[in-house]
Amino acid sequence: MTEQPGTRVPTGSEADGTDEVADLFRALGRQIKVARERAGLSQKELGDRIGYGEETVSSVERARRTPQPELLVAVDRMLDCGGLLASAAEDVERAKTRRRVRHPEWFRDYARLETDAVELRYFANQAPAFRVIRHA
Repeated sequence: MTEQPGTRVPTGSEADGTDEVADLFRALGRQIKVARERAGLSQKELGDRIGYGEETVSSVERARRTPQPELLVAVDRMLDCGGLLASAAEDVERAKTRRRVRHPEWFRDYARLETDAVELRYFANQAPAFRVIRHA
């Protein structure tokens, strides 16, 4: 079946915009890493100077942790980024709000399927071993 231009329906994270949130966090992480390396600092040294742990700096650089606005401002000042990172603080606040109201990426398909389910089945290793709930 050939897809007609303009008829494709976005799905998953594409539909709810959380891909853009992840992209923003990845981009900020890369910018922090480039600025840190340009300054000749390790993650630990940067963390010590701005009051964060090495693991936090590492996690933000790898986009495994949300870059908090305070961290962006501190890094911007410490590494003399000229407002580049600090200016993204407002975008991060909006992105954090979006991310909080969404299911984790791995769960999105299950949540969509559950809305269409006719019945849910629960299994347990204790009595009752099996229960069916039917939707009207």
